[in-house]
Amino acid sequence: MARSRKETTISIRKLIIFHDSSGKSVRNIAKLVNLSHSAVQYVIKRFKEENRIENKVRKGRPAKLTKRDQRFIIRKFVKNPRLSALKVSAKFDENFSTSISPETVRRVLRAAGLNRRSARRKVLVSVLNRNLRLSFTKSMINKPETYWNNVLFADESKFNIFYSDGRIMGMEEKN
Repeated sequence: MARSRKETTISIRKLIIFHDSSGKSVRNIAKLVNLSHSAVQYVIKRFKEENRIENKVRKGRPAKLTKRDQRFIIRKFVKNPRLSALKVSAKFDENFSTSISPETVRRVLRAAGLNRRSARRKVLVSVLNRNLRLSFTKSMINKPETYWNNVLFADESKFNIFYSDGRIMGMEEKN
């Protein structure tokens, strides 16, 4: 996990500026407010250069995912492009203690240049297979009836009764 930095409160910053204006050294101020001398030095420097004690206004919400988390999500999709964002967010919740939405997963993938694409439709029977089937049927047309008594017909087809399997989806890298 990334190391989190603790911000100094505005009241402590005001105290640092007060002691600095009264002429105390940076090390003495650091001992008084229980901070490192570099933190005290930074507060003083920022006050002298920018004449402000408070933080700048931050834009937007802080990122929930670290770079490591993003790499985890991208790796899952590169390994198996047919995974859904819902499954990856569930896997992420399992592995890490942070819960994320499927939309966050999609956002990470789009930022990485990976976009969802449906598989291209192809001809069900190619020209080569059509010719092979035709030659097979022509060779079988003159067989005697006794030959067909020993043949077992097992034509298998898959039928979906309640719903279709839908389109086959996968991830594609954006060029």
